[in-house]
Amino acid sequence: MILKNMLFKNKSKMKRVIFPVLLTLLINMVSNAQNITYSVVHGGENEREVNFEILGKVGPNYLVFKNITWRSIIQVFDKDMKELSNERLKFVPDKILNADFITYPNHFLMIYQHQKNAILYCKAVKMNAVGERISEVTTLDTLRIGVRSPNGVYSTVYSEDKKRILVYKMLEKNNTLHLVTRLYDADMNLLDSTRAVFDYNDRKEVYSPFQVANDGSIFYTREIKSGARENISQLQVVTHSPGADGFETTAIDLGNKFIDEVSIKIDNLNNNFIVNSFYYPEKRSSNIAGLFSAVINRQNKQVKSFVNIFNDSLRAKMAGTNQFRFAFDNLFLKNIFVKKDGSYILVAEEYSTQNIGGYNRWNRWDYLYSNPYSAYDYNYMYSPYYRYNRFNSFNNNNNIPTTRYYYDKILILNLGQSLELDWSNAILKSQTNDDDDSFLSFGTMNAGGEIHFLFIEKGRNSQLISNHSVSPYGNFFRYPTIKSREAGFEFMPRLSKQVGARQVIMPCVYRGNIGFARIDF
Repeated sequence: MILKNMLFKNKSKMKRVIFPVLLTLLINMVSNAQNITYSVVHGGENEREVNFEILGKVGPNYLVFKNITWRSIIQVFDKDMKELSNERLKFVPDKILNADFITYPNHFLMIYQHQKNAILYCKAVKMNAVGERISEVTTLDTLRIGVRSPNGVYSTVYSEDKKRILVYKMLEKNNTLHLVTRLYDADMNLLDSTRAVFDYNDRKEVYSPFQVANDGSIFYTREIKSGARENISQLQVVTHSPGADGFETTAIDLGNKFIDEVSIKIDNLNNNFIVNSFYYPEKRSSNIAGLFSAVINRQNKQVKSFVNIFNDSLRAKMAGTNQFRFAFDNLFLKNIFVKKDGSYILVAEEYSTQNIGGYNRWNRWDYLYSNPYSAYDYNYMYSPYYRYNRFNSFNNNNNIPTTRYYYDKILILNLGQSLELDWSNAILKSQTNDDDDSFLSFGTMNAGGEIHFLFIEKGRNSQLISNHSVSPYGNFFRYPTIKSREAGFEFMPRLSKQVGARQVIMPCVYRGNIGFARIDF
């Protein structure tokens, strides 16, 4: 009898223990379930003709900018992704060359470029949550460029807190580089401006895109090669503080290493500039050996640098069959997530192309250093952070070789405060498509406790989105696949944008026309 009572009590305890565990698992399953809400899809807005940028949430609404042939449109959705308006911006001229957007809780700024006769105009306007103009259009700058122009001259970047906005142009002519910067506050009041002229050798010098800190300080890098077909052997950080005379240059010692593409980031919380690049052991080497990293204190310009050599374990993780030597050669830096303590997570992705039926060699050098911005007598240099996404890269000319795109493994690296590699992880994916890479690569969602990577697996239905994540400590999670309950929608994760703590808006294609889906995690 005593034994029976003891067993009964133990069973009761077990029930009391098991029930909270099951409840916790159920709550986690519910919390990890994704809900997809689709917008209306308009006929005539063919995916091959649309440029767009997802602006995000402004007031209670979600906004998208679309440029279709010569029309500029703001599409407005309510909280349920029901369309409120899809109106053309009548005050915007036809055929704008470029547009940038800065969103705030209840309004947004649009900075755009257009050409009239031989003059290029850079203008700004303030708009509200329903896509209506609430300020006069202001001309920020003009440039006489002749009858023909490239896609744009001016670049726009803004600080992390969006209180400082930098509009700049870099113009190269006759071996000199002409730089003009104009710094504004959130109301587009001019705070600071500079003009500078530098000697410039386009065969040996490379400039990174500009960034601007919360206090208005400008930051970019100048990279120098000894020879036109060599890797970068000298690196300089160039800065300017509002009100200061000219620019200040700080040399970064590469430690007899050679680098190529430089990725930069401002750490406003720890008052640092961050620089990263893959490195080579020789000036003509084509095999990536590791990662060069540097942190520059913004106040005293003190430099801390470190070289992380990729070991055999990481090389084996990234290498394919018989490709051990070339394991990292197709990697390109894509994202950086800075932590409160000054450490950070770097994300890189394997990328390459192949021409089918024509010149067939993938060349990392040409991808990095060929100048796509050359136009007539001028070379316009501006930020590659193209704010709205063009994805009509279909090839209808039978005389042009088919381009095959490859987007493969994702490499995730965590660098500590000392810049030493704390941990690494890799997401093994393989993606291929011909003449269009809109459905390839990945998008991210920063959920605070983990970073989600969203992508479509090779050979999988483009209505199925893989969802993998990595924690700040390197733990890897694989969540259930995100699946559309509506047939016919094809997702483009790379062009998605995070609009909430656990919410993204992802473009999709339905019967050849562009639409948008809000995914709640």
